[in-house]
Amino acid sequence: MRRQELERLNEWWGTKSVREELAPSYHRKPFDDALRLLGYRQAVMLTGLRRVGKSTILYQLVKRLLRDEKPSRILYYSFEEGGESTRAVMEAYEREVLKKPLDEAGKVYVFLDEVQYSGDWLPTVKRYYDLYPKLKLYLSGSSSLLISGRALASLAGRFFFVEVYPMSFREFVEARGALPAGGEPSSRLEPVFFDYLRKAGFPELVTWEDDARIVEYVRNSVVDRVLLRDLPVLFGPRDTLLLGRLLAAFASRPGSMANLNELAGEFGATRITVARYLKSLETSLLLRPLGNFRPSTRSSSRKLRKYYPATTSLIRAVSREAYEADTGGVLETYVVNAVRASHYYRKGQVEIDAVLHGGETAVEVKQIPDARDALKLSRAAASLGARRKMIVASSDSRQLKGVEVVPAYALEWKMEEKKNP
Repeated sequence: MRRQELERLNEWWGTKSVREELAPSYHRKPFDDALRLLGYRQAVMLTGLRRVGKSTILYQLVKRLLRDEKPSRILYYSFEEGGESTRAVMEAYEREVLKKPLDEAGKVYVFLDEVQYSGDWLPTVKRYYDLYPKLKLYLSGSSSLLISGRALASLAGRFFFVEVYPMSFREFVEARGALPAGGEPSSRLEPVFFDYLRKAGFPELVTWEDDARIVEYVRNSVVDRVLLRDLPVLFGPRDTLLLGRLLAAFASRPGSMANLNELAGEFGATRITVARYLKSLETSLLLRPLGNFRPSTRSSSRKLRKYYPATTSLIRAVSREAYEADTGGVLETYVVNAVRASHYYRKGQVEIDAVLHGGETAVEVKQIPDARDALKLSRAAASLGARRKMIVASSDSRQLKGVEVVPAYALEWKMEEKKNP
């Protein structure tokens, strides 16, 4: 590897700055989380779905460092397209740029983007971390494979973890300047919320208006990229048609149960293959799994798992018909992702869409709730033992017999209130 190849990705070595297009002024919460870890020796791993802004956060960190650090002491490298090894990049940087051994170079900051495409990243990161205490490493990847059991065991005590979630509605509002800093949500945000649903998760789409281009972006840059490149690279050859059909099944029917026998029969695959491919889709972060909560053990069963797409815009990219026809499913998808649910509750005919805080909070999604919905949730919550009961509605905001009704556009602010009463 030659110096010119590194200079192309590290223009600040010459300009002493990072372009606004790479490091915009708006900072998402994961940036703050990553920045707080700057002074620690441990490496920092950023993981998340494709196109949610991991690279942007790395560039923003570089921009912040340039206030005080010498530009040549900051290295960024993306393994997205290149075939270089992590070791080759580090050795070239040491030889061509620093021109001295790392142990003599002082404080050095290295940002390795989409590092999962480098086959030797794990042993190389471990080696450099152990040998050079003044080296600060930031890694990013589009898959939760970065925090697999093997990685956790190998790097135990050597890293901190920052998950970059798809862009939330609150962040979308802030990025658009639709609400003053510290402002409270009101019904004026309702049209902004429905605009968010079609773009949900991806910062680059905040100001886009062309429907066709939005759908094309999500399909090509996220769905196809994960199915056709990421998963085969990470897990070996896969039947991409089957992967796509499984994703489409759950994206077009959000909250469906994963009956492996039925899916195997429907798609002409073995039960084991379907289970393995569903796990791949979970690992890629395209699908969010919810387990059935067991109150007695405060755990969940791996049977009867429900799946939701990671953002509502994925529904639209996979099936525009489903997005327009199943508005309840779209709203439910938003809610389970917004509250980061990992459990639902089902016992006999009793079911609750999302169970939070170890069974303390029961959340149901209803477009236009009425007294019967409140009574049903109260009975289900009693069966579960949940003390807090909430219905998320399309636009309503009121009390129904002890059940709080929260409009979807205000949900994220309400959840923040509950965390910081």
